[in-house]
Amino acid sequence: MNICGIVAEYNPFHRGHRYHLEKTRQKLGEDTLLVVCLSSYFVQRGEPALLSPHARAEMALSQGADLVLSLPAPYALSSAEGFARGAVGILAALGCVTHLSFGTEGVGEEKIMELSRLLLEHETAANTLLHLKSGISYAAARERALYEQIKEEAALLRLPNVILATEYGKALLQLSAPIQPVAIPRKGAGHDAMEPEEGFPSASFLRQKIAAGETQEALSYLPPQCREIFRREQKTGRLALPALGEKAMLGKLWSLSLRELSALPGAAEGLEHRFARALQKNQSLTAALEETKTRRYPLSRLRRMALCGFLGLTKQECQSPPSYIKVLAVGEKGRQALALSRKQSALPVITKPAQGKTIPAFQKEGDCARLWSLFLKDPAAFSPGEYYEKGPVTQKARKCLDF
Repeated sequence: MNICGIVAEYNPFHRGHRYHLEKTRQKLGEDTLLVVCLSSYFVQRGEPALLSPHARAEMALSQGADLVLSLPAPYALSSAEGFARGAVGILAALGCVTHLSFGTEGVGEEKIMELSRLLLEHETAANTLLHLKSGISYAAARERALYEQIKEEAALLRLPNVILATEYGKALLQLSAPIQPVAIPRKGAGHDAMEPEEGFPSASFLRQKIAAGETQEALSYLPPQCREIFRREQKTGRLALPALGEKAMLGKLWSLSLRELSALPGAAEGLEHRFARALQKNQSLTAALEETKTRRYPLSRLRRMALCGFLGLTKQECQSPPSYIKVLAVGEKGRQALALSRKQSALPVITKPAQGKTIPAFQKEGDCARLWSLFLKDPAAFSPGEYYEKGPVTQKARKCLDF
C-alpha cells in the first residue's frame, strides 16, 4: 500500500490544492493514503494562518486527505530548508510513509533529486559562500555556484516551487529516508500571483481579497465544503489577519534587548542592529520591516524573524529535530496509517492533547496557539485552553473527538 506525504499550509485550501491531491492519487493509485503535514498556527511567509490548524485540517479531510499532522511553529517559521527538514522529519518519523508528493513548475522528480544532490555537495556550498561576499542574496549566490556546474539549468532555482522541492529532496537525502519523491506539475496561477489562471488562484491572491473585505470573490475559488468551513470560522470570529496583531508584536519586539534580537532565528551579520534601529524609529511594524530589508534580507525572512521574537522561539528550537507528531485530523482510511505508526513511529504520536504534557516542545506550541488569538478581531473567540482540549477532527461528523 502506498502512503504518500504532502507538506502544505492550505492558507486557505483552494481548487489548486484539491487538484494536487487528485493528481497524486492518479499517479500512485486510487488506494493511496494521503498524509498531510500542515503548518499549524503560523505560516512560512511570517504571518499567522488565516484559520486554526483544526479548521484547515478539516478542509483537507473533506477534499480527500486521509490523515493530517501538525507542523509546529519552529519549522513552519523557518527558511525553506528548515521548513522542509522539519516536515520531512515528521513524515519520515511516522514510519509508514512511502512517497512524498510536491508541486513543481513542470520539473520532474529525477531533476529535482539531481539538483538536491548538487546543493548538498561541498563544492556548491563553498562556491556559494564565495559569491555571497559580493553582497548578493543567498539565492543568487547559490544559483551562480550551480551555474559553474550545470550552466543554464541553474536558473531552475528561480522557480518558487522548485526551490521548495529541492529542499524536500535535500531533507530526504540527509535523513536517508526510504521515501520516493513524486513531482506533480502545478496548474493555474503561479506562487504569489495576483490574478487567477484557468480558474486556479494562488493562496496569496485569496488572502489579499479576504483582507480587503472581498471575501465572497475569494470563497468562489474554494471547494463547497471548504467554503462552509470558512464561513463557520468567520462567523465565530476565528479569522486571523496579520494587521490585527501588529501592535502586540511591535510591543513585544520593543522590549527585546539587542542581545535578544541577535539570538533570533534569521539574525546574522549584524542584522539585529539594523532591525533595532528601525524598530525604535517607527510606530509601525510594517514600516520597521520595510526599513530593515535589503537585497540579501528580504521581507519574508524579516517577518519570520519578527514573529519568532514575538513567540519567543529560539534558534535552537528552530534547528532541533521534531520531538513529537500531533494528529490534527484522521479519516477512515487514515486510521490504517495511524495503526502502522503505533508500531513503527520513531516519535510519540499524539492523538489526545494530554499525551503531550511531558513534551516541552508540545507545551511551547500551546503558547504559540494562545498568541495566535491576538491576531483575531476578538481574541476571546479562541479559548486559551483549546490547544490542550481539542482532539483530532474525524471524517464522519467532521467534528473533534478523542480517541
